[in-house]
Amino acid sequence: MRIFLAIIYCFMNLAGCTDAQNRTLVATSKENGVTTLQSHTEVRMGRARFACEASTAGQCYYSVFNGAEEVRAFALAVSEERLVDGLPPGFTLCVTPTEAKVSPNCKSG
Repeated sequence: MRIFLAIIYCFMNLAGCTDAQNRTLVATSKENGVTTLQSHTEVRMGRARFACEASTAGQCYYSVFNGAEEVRAFALAVSEERLVDGLPPGFTLCVTPTEAKVSPNCKSG
């Protein structure tokens, strides 16, 4: 029975019928061919793993939004990771190399 369920789940996964919360968000910024920001965020089963891979400032600054409302803001040093539970389904994310306040469309100000 377990094998049968695994096969069904595999086909559902291929068809895109799995939890919409499972996704990967990548933020990359380059200037004159040099990477100024590189971040990966993986969301699996309601848990998000944020990873700051590169930043010219030495840190990645994260703002997590639920619609127009900022629900969480934090910074990670380069090579640092953080697991976060309890974020709203379908949250949006802005990542910047500086500690500037951003709007949900990732514009400073």
